[in-house]
Amino acid sequence: MKKILLLCMVAIAIASCKNPKDEVKVVEEVSIVKDVVEVDEINEFTAAIEMAHKKDAFLDKDAVQYDFSVAFGGNTIFEGVITQETDGSMIHMMKKDGSIIVFDGDKVFASNEADLTNPMTRFHIFTWPYFFSMPYKLNDAGTIWEDEKAMTWGGDTAFPTARLSFENGVGDTSEDWYEVYKNPETNVLAGVAYIVSYGKGVEAAEKEPHAAKYNELTMVDDVPFATNWSFHNWNPEDGYTNQIGLATIKNIQFVNKEDSFYAQPDGAGEVAMPGE
Repeated sequence: MKKILLLCMVAIAIASCKNPKDEVKVVEEVSIVKDVVEVDEINEFTAAIEMAHKKDAFLDKDAVQYDFSVAFGGNTIFEGVITQETDGSMIHMMKKDGSIIVFDGDKVFASNEADLTNPMTRFHIFTWPYFFSMPYKLNDAGTIWEDEKAMTWGGDTAFPTARLSFENGVGDTSEDWYEVYKNPETNVLAGVAYIVSYGKGVEAAEKEPHAAKYNELTMVDDVPFATNWSFHNWNPEDGYTNQIGLATIKNIQFVNKEDSFYAQPDGAGEVAMPGE
């Protein structure tokens, strides 16, 4: 890139000594180089997934709302209604008991006193909306992709995969990674293997990687959503193995919300970052 920019600067300097017609031609060439660089930033692997999940149509909406429940080991760990801006900038969660957790784009607030000190509060508000909107988050700022390869997804089936990691400072746990699996026939997101370092560190997390398998696609305004996520143990040789959890998503609908909907609720306190 530095070499390209240097050559462009030299070309412009030379053109300044020539007639205006030549100068215009050089500017057009610089624009073409810039366009090529921008296209190359999105790889074919992620571009295929985004197209299959109708990313443009999804982001054209203001917000999406859905009923969400997730259980591990037979115990429900979260149940409620989630509303999130389609770009992920703000999130509102109303738990089954009526208490509220919100992310206003900067800070997390909770109306229930117990949620203020519960280390799972920030985990809930960032993890489940991220899993829901993952097909649209693959090229967010700070994402790092390794080369595409084939890996076993389940049984003897090999799917195209690529590893997603993050630059330092991205999210609460930027050291997490995902092995993203793409269905080779439809290009939809088949699932992800992942680690959760939140609260235990990367070394411990990598000893027990898991996988989320996206099932039962449903169409909402021509946008496909997985309404059943099964969670499994995972290893790179076998792919996903025994099931350990299940999430269900119902009543998905696109909605419009004012920014005030995501503001700090009356009487709510701030939920601190991990370690603060």
